[in-house]
Amino acid sequence: MKALGKCSALTVAMAFAAVGSAAQADVVWDRIAERGKIVCGAIPNDKIGSWHDRVSGQWEGYEIELCRAIAADLSAEMGKEIVPEFRETSWKTVVLDLQASKIDLWPGMSATEERKKALSMIGPMYDLAFCGVNSKSFTGGATWESLNDPSVRIATVTGTSVETAFKEGAPNATHVSLGEYAEVTLAVQSGRADVMGADILRCVNVRSAAPDAFGQITVPEPLKSMGSSAGILKEADRLAEWLTVWAEEKRASGAVTEIFMKAFEAAGVDIAELPPEVKF
Repeated sequence: MKALGKCSALTVAMAFAAVGSAAQADVVWDRIAERGKIVCGAIPNDKIGSWHDRVSGQWEGYEIELCRAIAADLSAEMGKEIVPEFRETSWKTVVLDLQASKIDLWPGMSATEERKKALSMIGPMYDLAFCGVNSKSFTGGATWESLNDPSVRIATVTGTSVETAFKEGAPNATHVSLGEYAEVTLAVQSGRADVMGADILRCVNVRSAAPDAFGQITVPEPLKSMGSSAGILKEADRLAEWLTVWAEEKRASGAVTEIFMKAFEAAGVDIAELPPEVKF
């Protein structure tokens, strides 16, 4: 009986060890380590975020720089060089490309409920402040209170987190809900709306593309922001744990903000357009 007891104890211990080993299994982590590279998604025409520079032949943007930084720190973690590789994707296909293992990582997108069902959403990797691009005749918007008036017309895209934020922050304003950002910018230019509600990246893009068509960028106080997460396979538990810690450390150290500043410079965006209170 004692021998049987010892055998049973050994069997149980082996079973627990097997379970623990299975829990640590991570096909994405193992694939990155074996190949010596991490494959990140890249969108060719998403200025500031991700784009392909035809002159240099290089990928640029904050999504690209995030991937390069992740690869550099994975090299230290894995004890071997991990090279970042970029494979073209799109907002329509990025989730499917991750699920099909065509790419290992997309480092920044909103963690919607649908995406949470399909992927592990890690982060936030960075925060994007909600902001307004004013019409040339409108000078308000420094605070949510100043926007919270029926005389102020705020244009946003229907069904977005931006629309929700502006309706919550300025419930008494006149909200102009439109189908896409092209309509929103036109509404401000034409005088149909006083403010375009958006996130800070879109505000800077719109203002820098047509500085004579709009007024100033405002970031209403108190500052409100939305987090963007990295998308990876649900089974990538080890990578998820490592990325979670990595994101927290890089945001706290200011490294993520430096990545964004580098992307703005590469995109030819005047950093002076950024309100000083904005952090990423």
